[in-house]
Parts: sequence; structure tokens; C-alpha cells
Amino acid sequence: MRQTLRRRLQALAAATALGAVLASCAIPVPEVDADPAPTDPVPVLDESRLERVLTSLEETIAAADEAGDASLLEGRVAGAALRIRTAEYALATATAGEETPYTVQPLTGLADVEIVSNTEAWPHTVMVVTEIPDGANVPILLTLEQATPRDSYVLTDWVRLFPGVTMPATSLGSIGSPQVAADADGLVLPPGQVVPAYADVLTNSGSQYAGTFADDSLRSLVAAELAGLTTAVEEAGTVANTVRASDDPVLTLATEDGGAIVVGATVMLQVFTKTIEGATLEVGGRLAALNGNSEVEGSLTATYEQMVAFYVPPAAEGAQITVLGGEHVLTYVAES
Repeated sequence: MRQTLRRRLQALAAATALGAVLASCAIPVPEVDADPAPTDPVPVLDESRLERVLTSLEETIAAADEAGDASLLEGRVAGAALRIRTAEYALATATAGEETPYTVQPLTGLADVEIVSNTEAWPHTVMVVTEIPDGANVPILLTLEQATPRDSYVLTDWVRLFPGVTMPATSLGSIGSPQVAADADGLVLPPGQVVPAYADVLTNSGSQYAGTFADDSLRSLVAAELAGLTTAVEEAGTVANTVRASDDPVLTLATEDGGAIVVGATVMLQVFTKTIEGATLEVGGRLAALNGNSEVEGSLTATYEQMVAFYVPPAAEGAQITVLGGEHVLTYVAES
């Protein structure tokens, strides 16, 4: 028994010695260094993912356009873009029997220029200059936003670029463009003040901001439309025009020269008031179609929404904000 115990102790000692030898001969496991954190900003979407987003958006819009049903846009279209597309369907229906029915603005998801933000914080912004859609004669600037990591990218605005307009240069797609804070300084105006200032210009001919913006087609259109309406109704009443910034936040991306592309929306109210007793105040076209009749007994308010894109340059003597494009749609008519 003692011999058996002695053999076991000898075996245990031998195993312990062998373990020590193996440990001393073991090859150390190399430590794997973690990938270094990227030092340069990267776009929030790569080209293939953006293409999938745009394809899905185009398919959604095409289905809604075919049905004339704005509910089919939910989840892919929001904000001013959703309100205006909804109004376009209503206009198309109301004018369907007329000689010149309203045509819904053609859109496409085929990208020509992609401007992708490189911010790490949400929301994320993407702007796309499209190819010229079928049935149109100018490219479209689309703005898309992802509110949180769990949300899809949604179309918030589209803007028809004015003929001959030159888009400001932005960073390459492999780098991405920073988003610009609404209160950023160093620009002709901070981005958050651009839309209210432009709304003031559209409302007041003597606006303090009149010289801040270069002349543009939308501004000329609004002024000419108001002048024509004033002449048309002067024997029966008046028409007043006011414009304000919508409640939608602006979307911004930086340009290479330190400026910013700013996209936002305005709301315009045209109020027709009958002021001469016994006279007949009439409206025509799309106003009459949405109102259900042409004669105004008291007053009629027409609401338009505009989606507008701006290039805001760095602050410098004589620098002006350029309006890159716009969309102007009658969205609502109410008589009182």
C-alpha cells in the first residue's frame, strides 16, 4: 500500500514537472490590435445603399402617382414634399375635366450628382441632383433625411432647378459633406434665417433683405402673379399677399468654398376680398376648381407652398444668396 501511494506521488510529481516544462515551452498567443478609429469623416451612405434608397423611393412615388393616393407615400415621403404631393393629387382630380388639367410634377430617382453628409449625429441629410425626369425640362434637387438609426430615409423636399443654374461645388462622395448648423456664422446669413428672410422679400417689396438675395425666377413669378391678380380684381375688390417660413426645419450641407446649400419651405397666403358692393369678384383656373365655384361673395384665401433651395456664400462685401430652384403649388382654398 505504501508502494502504491509512493508510485502515485511519483506520477503526480512527474505530471507536475511535465506541465512546467510544457508551460515553459508554450508559444505565446499574439495579441491582435483593434482597427484604429477612422480619423477622417466618411459619408453616411455609400453609393450602393443610396441607390437602393432612391430606387425604393422612385417605386413608392410611381405607385402613389398611378393611384393618385397620398397614403401610399407614407414612410418614404414626409414634410413639405408629402403635403405638396398630396395637393398635386387634389389639383389633378379637381381639374381632370378641364381643357388644361393639372399635371403632377414628374420625379425620378436616377441620380446625376450625390451630396452625402458625413456627420455622426442624427438626423442625417442627403441631397441628390437627378437626371432630367421624363416629361420635364430641368433636373430636380431631392433632399432626404434619416431622423434616427432605426428610421428609413424619407424625401422631405424636391426642387426644380432653375434653367442655367450652376450648383455650387461640394466634397467628393468618398469624403462626404458636413451639415451646417442653423446658427452657423461666417455666412451671408445663418442657415436658420435664410427662409424667413426670403419670405419677407416675397411679401414686402421694400424688404430689408431685398439686396441679400440675387434676383430669381420664383421671386419674379410671385411678383408678376400678384400684379396680374391685383389688376384683375381691382373693380370688385383687393388681393393681398403674405409669405412666411413653414415650420419644417431647413436641411443644409456645406459647399467646398465654406458656404452652404440650404433647402426649406415657405407658405404663401393670397387673400381675395370683395370690397365694392354690387360688383362681382371672380377667380378662375385652379382657384375656382378647388373652391368649387368662381364667384367670391366675401373673401377667399388661397394657400400655396413653396419648396426652395439656396446657395448661401461665405460673408463678403457684395455677396448675395442665390436661389437655386423652387416648387410653387396651390395647396388649399377656403372661402369665408
